[in-house]
Amino acid sequence: MQKRKFIKWALIIVAILLIALNFYKTPYYVQRPGKAESMSGMIKVKNAYQIDGAYRLVYIYLGQANIYQYLLAKYDGNKYTTLVKENQVKMPDENEQDYNLRQENYMSSAQQSAAYVAYRAAGKKPKLLEEGVLIIGVMRSMPNAKVLKVGDLIIGMDNHKVTTMEDMDRLIKQKKIGDRFQLTIDRNNQVKKVTVQAAAFPKAYAGTGRGWGIGIYQDNHVKAEVTPPVKFNIQNIGGPSAGLMMTLEIYDQLTKQNFSRGRDIAGTGTIALNGDVGPIGGISEKVVGASKSGTDIFFAPVADHEYQTAKKTAKEIGTKMKIVPVNTFSDAVNYLKH
Repeated sequence: MQKRKFIKWALIIVAILLIALNFYKTPYYVQRPGKAESMSGMIKVKNAYQIDGAYRLVYIYLGQANIYQYLLAKYDGNKYTTLVKENQVKMPDENEQDYNLRQENYMSSAQQSAAYVAYRAAGKKPKLLEEGVLIIGVMRSMPNAKVLKVGDLIIGMDNHKVTTMEDMDRLIKQKKIGDRFQLTIDRNNQVKKVTVQAAAFPKAYAGTGRGWGIGIYQDNHVKAEVTPPVKFNIQNIGGPSAGLMMTLEIYDQLTKQNFSRGRDIAGTGTIALNGDVGPIGGISEKVVGASKSGTDIFFAPVADHEYQTAKKTAKEIGTKMKIVPVNTFSDAVNYLKH
């Protein structure tokens, strides 16, 4: 009887431990192929020309691993399911909420860049409005961590207007460690003033610049003013990696040529305001995901050897999908013309 009772409680304790391990998060993320989603319902230009093919953005699954997911990824033998260290995914001290918000901001910024490049290429004369400095990360151990938030838009310092990071840097250089001063920020469409203090960066942030500042990671916040208007409806996908493909989707809707011509086209890469296509990472997983989605063509950035990696992956999985190298948006358009 005593033995049976002991076994019963031992099993209960083991069960509790096994369940608890399901909630224990390791310092690793699991990265695996996702899908290539058509953007036909995600991006709409008013009075657009018809597209008879498909432009697809490619995403990967990336999630923090519990102990079981970690072990499965490490030992299941699938080379396209990989483990990525948490510090390669998140900024120092960044929590999950701030990480997700940063990815949303990257996507929003990529949409504006895509619109500007596409409308300019179509001869529509878009305007680029520089609206301020967007906070994409806050250093938690700095004095201003309780004052500033990810997503805040800095539009002024003291009595000076701030529209770019260059404006901000010029004004910050006039301060010294310990100085307190006012920032004007737009938070959730409400303008307010906050007081911040210049301080030395902790050792964890070594190499971030001059060694002192207000403790943020930032990016220029721009808006493309375009005619006819374009609307984006991209849900639950963050980051800047769809920049090139969004630009192609918008451009084809703006022009009569119908560049897709019935083809299924995917790819990855950031888009700069000058049309340059940048690398993004996870290229192998994206090639696998695009191939499984039945894609005909895959555009891969040349930078950081991503095209070479994509080509190698395509050969390994035996796909018939054509891997096309691109340095610029124009490279992709010129390929589709022929």
